[in-house]
Amino acid sequence: MKSYLVISGSGPDRVGLVDEISGFFSQRGINLEDSRMAVLGGEFALILLVSGEGAEIEWLNQHLVELVNSTGLLLQVRPTMAPTDRHLEKTLPFRLVVSGMDHPGIVRRFTNILHHHQANIEALETRVSPAPLSGTPVFTMECQLAVPARVKIKELRSELELVAEDENLDLDFESAETK
Repeated sequence: MKSYLVISGSGPDRVGLVDEISGFFSQRGINLEDSRMAVLGGEFALILLVSGEGAEIEWLNQHLVELVNSTGLLLQVRPTMAPTDRHLEKTLPFRLVVSGMDHPGIVRRFTNILHHHQANIEALETRVSPAPLSGTPVFTMECQLAVPARVKIKELRSELELVAEDENLDLDFESAETK
């Protein structure tokens, strides 16, 4: 029977980590189903969804310390369900992108509205990078959302636009339906 684990962790970044991690799983037939990996500051961070049959998952649980020792990453493992077993109310996929001058509180203002409307944030990525000419810190947030079908999209969009205007930010909120 196929089992699923979420593995998360972080540690000092260096060249070759992703190859070592993927090799560790593939040598035992463990499938790397979904992943997010990034360098944040000088640290490498990851969250992985892996799957395998009972013997492979048991092996992984017993030998994960080998991956910790070889990579220097602090890792945590948690059993989870198959992605197809997750039951949510009917939702519509949306994409939200916000950008502008960086300052504290931007993420909170938008996520609070999304929470109020029960929109699930499926993925969120933020970054601060210097503007090309001035070097001014520019903040960008990109979200993939699952918005309940019952939500009035015009109302949600209006609330998001009010915050963007108040914070002097650019906003793009659009359906992410595949064509």
